[in-house]
Amino acid sequence: MKPLFISLFALLLMSVFTQGQSGASLTVHVVQRGEGLSDIALKYNLSAAQIIEANGITDTSSIAVGQRLLIPRQITARRQRLTHTVVTGETLSSIAQVYGKTLEELTALNNLVNSHQIFVGQELVIVPGEADNLPRSDRNDADSTAAADVSSRPTQAPPTDARDDEPPAAFIHTVTAGETLFEIGLRYNLTVTTMAQANNLSDPTRIYVGQRLIIPGIELPRFAQDLPEIIRVFSFNPQVLAEGRTGRIEIATTEPVEISGRFIGQEFMSISQSNGTQHHIRIGIPMFTEQEVYPLALNLVDAAGTSMPIVVHLQIVGGSYGHQNISINNDDLLTLAVENEEIELLAGLTSKFNSGAGWTNSLGLPAAAPMNSVFGTRRSYNGSPYNRFHRGVDFAGATGASVLAAAAGTVVLADTLNIRGNTTVIDHGWGLYTVYAHQNVLYVNPGDAVISGQVIGAIGSTGRSTGPHLHWEVWLNGVNVDPMQWVQETFP
Repeated sequence: MKPLFISLFALLLMSVFTQGQSGASLTVHVVQRGEGLSDIALKYNLSAAQIIEANGITDTSSIAVGQRLLIPRQITARRQRLTHTVVTGETLSSIAQVYGKTLEELTALNNLVNSHQIFVGQELVIVPGEADNLPRSDRNDADSTAAADVSSRPTQAPPTDARDDEPPAAFIHTVTAGETLFEIGLRYNLTVTTMAQANNLSDPTRIYVGQRLIIPGIELPRFAQDLPEIIRVFSFNPQVLAEGRTGRIEIATTEPVEISGRFIGQEFMSISQSNGTQHHIRIGIPMFTEQEVYPLALNLVDAAGTSMPIVVHLQIVGGSYGHQNISINNDDLLTLAVENEEIELLAGLTSKFNSGAGWTNSLGLPAAAPMNSVFGTRRSYNGSPYNRFHRGVDFAGATGASVLAAAAGTVVLADTLNIRGNTTVIDHGWGLYTVYAHQNVLYVNPGDAVISGQVIGAIGSTGRSTGPHLHWEVWLNGVNVDPMQWVQETFP
């Protein structure tokens, strides 16, 4: 009886695998060491919620190495289009391995001249087919890149030209570890009730990591006109921008062009590579920017001097920053006039775009000390309104501890300021600057070239400070942005 049971089980298991290979609706995935539901879902171009539903999983943290998961699949005969958006650390070889393709297949399928030159945010075709077969929610994940594959020259309707027979695509937020529905709603200026109703949630307190939530009232990027033929790829990451954060736009062109642009009052240049055919645009969103849709104006100029203007409409949402009360003994340093004068100095200094670059990846931390205050917190000083915010992150180091350059660059300021005390500013190129404040001693001078990790000063408590610490800021094209995004993510 025992051998018969084993044989029946083997036949059943074989039938499941055979179904997956022949293009039926299911296949089986064996969980590997280090894999989570989100990792597995990514391999099959699914959401974690789809895998959870297919397997009746109640505890998303309980999957084990060797566990077999049923993976819902589309019938391959439909030729469903499958794409992959490049993330940090990936190569074309690693992507090919995940999808069971060869390097040569992906190179040819995506018309790549050099298989080593792919960029973060680039959309690669894995399986050609009809993109419209995909559910709308799967084509518009809020936490992935929105890429326009323009090889087939899609037509983008003007913002005012809504089609009655085609509802707008939903904006999707994928839940990350530690998030609550209240925090997610706060980020998008929505109530818990509105969020629960939009997603048919019977219990708003029960959401899980990887869950995809519809965010009502949020608009995805929209082009105001057809894209020029010269553009091969135009992608956004993230799809919706947040105050205090940095957004990315990647553009690939069929021939060399120069790109400049303007967004919410900012003038900026693109970072061009691959002989002027790969372009990276980094946009810093100022704090306290109103939550609405704004036009991004770009201008492409080819070698013949032909100008090709493009307008894209982008949504900006809040950053969900907290509040903090601070007590300062020196009232002279609390006046807005003194503070604004210093901010204007830094904004002017960091608005210069140096085409050279001293950074190629993420920024390093500026001190070997615990971080005790984050970016963006709305602050009240001595009972004032919450009309100011923390412009950097603080590291609680002892007086005299080393201050380190976050990346290679050139010192453009080493001086004593009213609010920030002894301060160093480093230009890292491509519009990126870092600021090191409240230092006890400065070890560098303007014009000095520094390398990543070099000791440039010592922690202190000069300026408007309540104790020894390093206050560290990041400025992009004259806009103060969250430094930790630049530590946690890879740019360009």
